[in-house]
Amino acid sequence: MSNRAVRLASANLKLRLASVAAVLVFAATLLVTLSTLSVSERGMKSVIGDQQYTLLSGAASFMDDRLAARLGQVEALAAGIPPRLRTDWAALKPFLADQVRLWGADEYLNLVVFDAAGEMQLSLRELPGPTVLNARGSDYFERALDKRKGTISRPIRSRLTGNHIVVFSAPVLDAAGKVAAVLTGSVDLRRSGFLRQISTLKPGKTGYLFLMTADGVIIDHPDESRLFQHVGSTPGVNQGTDRALAGFEGWLETRSKDGSDSIYAYRRLRTTGWILAARYPSAEAFAPMDAMRRNAFFSAGGLALAAGLLAWVLVFRLLAPLQDLSDSVAAIRHDGAGIEVLRDGRHDEIGELGRAFHALMAEREQADRDRAASEKRLRMITDNLPVLISYIDREHCYRFGNATYEKWFGVDPKKLIGMPLARLVGPDAAADISPHLEQAFGGQSVTHELRIPVRGEPRILQATYIPDHQPDGSVAGVYSLVHDMTHVKEVEEQLLQLARVDTLTGIANRRMFGETLQHALDRARRSHKPLALAYLDIDHFKRINDTHGHGVGDEVLKEFARRLTVGVRATDTPARLSGDEFVVILEEIGTRVEAERTAAKIVEAMRVPFRTSAGLVQSSTSIGVAMSQPRQTQEQLLAAADSALYAAKGKGRNGYAVFEV
Repeated sequence: MSNRAVRLASANLKLRLASVAAVLVFAATLLVTLSTLSVSERGMKSVIGDQQYTLLSGAASFMDDRLAARLGQVEALAAGIPPRLRTDWAALKPFLADQVRLWGADEYLNLVVFDAAGEMQLSLRELPGPTVLNARGSDYFERALDKRKGTISRPIRSRLTGNHIVVFSAPVLDAAGKVAAVLTGSVDLRRSGFLRQISTLKPGKTGYLFLMTADGVIIDHPDESRLFQHVGSTPGVNQGTDRALAGFEGWLETRSKDGSDSIYAYRRLRTTGWILAARYPSAEAFAPMDAMRRNAFFSAGGLALAAGLLAWVLVFRLLAPLQDLSDSVAAIRHDGAGIEVLRDGRHDEIGELGRAFHALMAEREQADRDRAASEKRLRMITDNLPVLISYIDREHCYRFGNATYEKWFGVDPKKLIGMPLARLVGPDAAADISPHLEQAFGGQSVTHELRIPVRGEPRILQATYIPDHQPDGSVAGVYSLVHDMTHVKEVEEQLLQLARVDTLTGIANRRMFGETLQHALDRARRSHKPLALAYLDIDHFKRINDTHGHGVGDEVLKEFARRLTVGVRATDTPARLSGDEFVVILEEIGTRVEAERTAAKIVEAMRVPFRTSAGLVQSSTSIGVAMSQPRQTQEQLLAAADSALYAAKGKGRNGYAVFEV
């Protein structure tokens, strides 16, 4: 073999060695980086999905309360129409106008009254186009007529204005209990802002919320061309929406009709069965992860190229003694050189062997530095998420924890390693968590809520446990993702509280009164201690409104509620039913004498003139008192108190009467 052939073979070997080094560095760096990012992405997907569903649940509860409140307004208005006005259309219109002014100018598009035959008899607002309407055949009219109670219509397009509306209807009963008319109130779904209060909850920049009926007709959507279209009218298949129409509630990741992956969350409204949904494109949700993958790919490529060039240089330098030895052997064979030329080569080769081991260790350290850099990037990601991220072994001890543990509990993540769960959260909380952890060690993903103090304050946390499945099917440990749900729960509680309090007077409303009275009756049956129910109204309240205006009337109502609250015990519950009608639940009242004493005290307090913006207004109250009886329902007790109230009015008002069994 010639010297040229030997050198060519040597060069090919060096090129292969350099290429192998570059490929190994590239593969090792990319594999470690992508695997750690994949673990973080799975955890983030669960956190994002749970957060989306929680926010959607709060929005659905808010919409349910709004719908129920609107329906309650229309029902209360229909029930509150005086008997003499229920078929007197000319006199009914100003009465309705006065009532609606208390609700606000933009509550409804219009109020319309239809007679029992479906013919429109009056409209509070002037209608465009033809003014003759017949509601016969419409669902809001027929259901109100058949069920004899308030109902919410399907979303419809107005025949007169073209607006997208929903109609709240309630029957107006005559003295014989028959339906004399149907009162309807229409709400513009889009222009009135009825649905826009929840638009701020849309996920991300490109995500959005949409609303559809239980059978898939779109009520609200950012793309107005899809309004009142069936979700199936758009080409393509969305398995998430199909499952939601079949009854599914929760979140999932699926492919949208446009071919992109998205996180969808679905929640039904309890009042109408409509489905509130949110779409969060996966590309936006995991954009930081995708950017890190791209950066990892290019970083690994650059590192591999640098490693290849360095390996090329090192191979040439490190294999130079072997090349010299090869040249010496060739010189001996072909040029007749003496064997002495091998002595230096043999000496150099021994030294080169040591340097070869050194080069191998240098490559190993370089791989360790690359791995450390990858782990640092992962640590940077987890440490800056406002979520507790950890790994828990089968002995319920921490093996990993992010920096959020130090922010929330003041525990260094390094000291967290090996720490038992009970030492961090306390034995009571650990006992509550343990069954859920065991379920996760059994191979199931688990989500639950727990209440523990964080930074000295009680917090509501939501924990998700993801089992770490091994190739043999066993579970080595559990990935734990915990985020703070306190603010979300506070918002839910505030929304619930707003639905139970009368907005004008600040005391309990009819809904809260019904719940409280039922609980009070249950307690009275268990303790065998009766309660009393006082039913009140303001004498000649309509005269106050007619004389001084509804603004002064509202001032009287608020002061009446204040005096009522001050005049009863802290354990008693005053509430406003509607208009000037109030009730007070007097628990453990003891005797009838004590109930009469309380009623007399209230009557006396209301005789003091009311200070208003129009000056002093003289008023009084009439009270009906009923003592609870064993096995008596709340409807029966309320009817008894109402009967006593009429008796008090019959005696000349400004006093009280007790229902006689």
